[in-house]
Amino acid sequence: MSDSGSDSPNKPLNPSGDIQVDTIPAFAPYIQESFDLDRLEDFVVGLGVEFFHYKSMPSPIGQKDRGDYRRSDGVDTITSNGNIYTLAGRFTATMTDNTRTRNRASGSILDPSESKLVMPRFYNNLGLADGKRIYLSPGDRIYVSDPNVDVKVSNPQRMNYISGQDNVPMFKIEEMEVPLIDSRGLEYLQGIDYNITKDGNIRWEDGGRNPGIDPDTGKGRVYSVRYLYNAYWYITIILKEVRVTNVTDGNGRTPQRMPYHAIAQREYIYHNQNRGDALNQNRPADPKRKDAAPVESQSPNKYGVKVEMDAYGDGYGKDDE
Repeated sequence: MSDSGSDSPNKPLNPSGDIQVDTIPAFAPYIQESFDLDRLEDFVVGLGVEFFHYKSMPSPIGQKDRGDYRRSDGVDTITSNGNIYTLAGRFTATMTDNTRTRNRASGSILDPSESKLVMPRFYNNLGLADGKRIYLSPGDRIYVSDPNVDVKVSNPQRMNYISGQDNVPMFKIEEMEVPLIDSRGLEYLQGIDYNITKDGNIRWEDGGRNPGIDPDTGKGRVYSVRYLYNAYWYITIILKEVRVTNVTDGNGRTPQRMPYHAIAQREYIYHNQNRGDALNQNRPADPKRKDAAPVESQSPNKYGVKVEMDAYGDGYGKDDE
């Protein structure tokens, strides 16, 4: 091979004397590096699952002032978690790193279950990612759209028996897992003592047994349930909200916005009234004053204590003078 160099005088020789063949052209044209957002979107939706996206906004229903911290009446049937949710569209996204833990903290349970959501730029319309642009906000909800996908999870909880109306659990019940048991250790049978409504509530049947009222408290007895419900997620953190990059478009460069990256957290961390209730039975009772209202207002920074001086001193009151 070393003699073959004489047959090709224009070819460079390597240290061993063989002909060196160029694998990369010496005069290759320069190609502008750029993100291909369409190919990136195809990759995401190709691996993803379709979700329903519900946008959230604070509920004003029943508030007399925007500073009110709760509703003042029972007219609210659509609020959940203090927000009103509106279906915005469907998108196909990839969810990763879904975990679930429950760590007890002071006075509560901390549930840090979260997933990373890799998203496209547009909603699905007639096809994948061919609709309007997606805009996220913390507090939005997402649900798996396909009803045939198994996203059921288990939830055990205690409830209070309420007579004459459906008992509303934390989440919409899809299926009971174990028999319902009350504070006296009595079990109740589905289909005989109670049924599950289409809204996922517990309805105690006339003529069947029920936990009843506790005579010591005058309230409905406590009972425990464990059931399956369909999981969903809340958008809690938007890791990358506004990202703009230059994209090659023909012979020019144009700036375009890239898709969101977000953190989605499971619904069970929002255990305070997750569902709207037509009877608003989860609304706390209005506090009633036990003592008479004060007749005089006093500044908390400057106050005086009234003392009847006739009861002190030399032992004589003004009537004894």
